[in-house]
Amino acid sequence: MAISAKSIEFDHVAPASAGASRQERSERRLATLLLLPAVGFLLLMTIFPTIYSLWMSMQQYNLSRPDLATFVGLRNYGQLLQDDIFWKSVRTTLVFSLAALALQFVFGFLIANMFDRERRGMSVLRTLFIIPVFTSPVALGLTWRYMYQPGYGLINYLLEQVGLPRINWLASTEWALPAVIVADVWQWTPFVALILLAGMQSISPEITEAAELDGLSRAQYMWRIVLPLLTPIIMVVGLIRLIDALKTFDLIYIITRGGPGTATYTLPLHAYSTGFASFLMGPSAAISWVLVIIVNIFATLFLVLLARGEK
Repeated sequence: MAISAKSIEFDHVAPASAGASRQERSERRLATLLLLPAVGFLLLMTIFPTIYSLWMSMQQYNLSRPDLATFVGLRNYGQLLQDDIFWKSVRTTLVFSLAALALQFVFGFLIANMFDRERRGMSVLRTLFIIPVFTSPVALGLTWRYMYQPGYGLINYLLEQVGLPRINWLASTEWALPAVIVADVWQWTPFVALILLAGMQSISPEITEAAELDGLSRAQYMWRIVLPLLTPIIMVVGLIRLIDALKTFDLIYIITRGGPGTATYTLPLHAYSTGFASFLMGPSAAISWVLVIIVNIFATLFLVLLARGEK
């Protein structure tokens, strides 16, 4: 009887196991079919253009005569390293990105500290404060361009009201880059502030109460407790904003077109001008890949610092 019972039990388990296996295979096929459109879109819109741009950066490709394209290897990159305008655009890109990032974090942290208090109407202020983030870069650039006008601009009007001289912001090699940085800081500081505010409000109330019992002032609480706890968030937001600042094109193009001279001539503008003004798509692709390398260097640095901070 024992042998018969075991055989009966085996007979019941085997079909159930086979049915489960068929169902699992069916679910995998369905999952594969559902993923195919997304994978196809990724291949078509991201992976293929990336590989093709890398291939193009190794060719002498003139957009007006594509039939004369020839493979030149790394010659485009070698010519960039000997180009003074390229190095000037690299320097301008780094100054713009790092200065904008630093100011956004300073003002963002101060604003987040101000919003981290329960007061009447604070929720409405937080909602209104985020509006610049959703503003179109073209509309924002045109607005700031009009505000910087020497004759009728709002900025010079305010300077005149406090007894300061008018400045031709966009025609000055000294003031054009700071003017563009201010516009970028105005747009993206709310984003940084709200992320930092979310981090502040996620801190355990027990930690805040312990700090109050220890007699810490607001400044000491922010410096000794909040900042160390927000370090991972600061790293992630800093990486996101730095990558975005390094590839900023539309805002700078609308406000200054890269001028005066090369005062605001960044790498994205250099790639655009080389490709669509001079029709040299090979060097333009090479400039874009240099920007990709710079972005990956900063991304690796941020990730290493973030990993060390979590240990």
